[in-house]
Amino acid sequence: MGTILSYVGSPGTVAAASGGKVLAFNNIGTVQVQIANANPQRQNITFHNPSTTITCYVYPGVNAAGAPLLPSLAALGGSFTVLPQYTLIITGECQTTWGAFASSGSGNPLTVMESNI
Repeated sequence: MGTILSYVGSPGTVAAASGGKVLAFNNIGTVQVQIANANPQRQNITFHNPSTTITCYVYPGVNAAGAPLLPSLAALGGSFTVLPQYTLIITGECQTTWGAFASSGSGNPLTVMESNI
């Protein structure tokens, strides 16, 4: 399957000395939805797709020029694919907002964890 992670930290808080926080979604559909606010302290963001059948796509809220980025099923450029039961970790330049959409359906799960360490 996907990547296996070990996590030690202080759930529910995001600050310079904390481990991170987990956000749970069970409503990802084929239309873009924001899943993480901008956080200038974020060092990495992890996306896990617990679905067994549906692919999810995640994307930063802006492109390299600072313009809004809105990929779609018809134009996937700018998005990252998170296959069913896989995990994707983005490190470095990940402080912007993040969005997601699914390949089909409307009640799909997605787990997001952001960290400052």
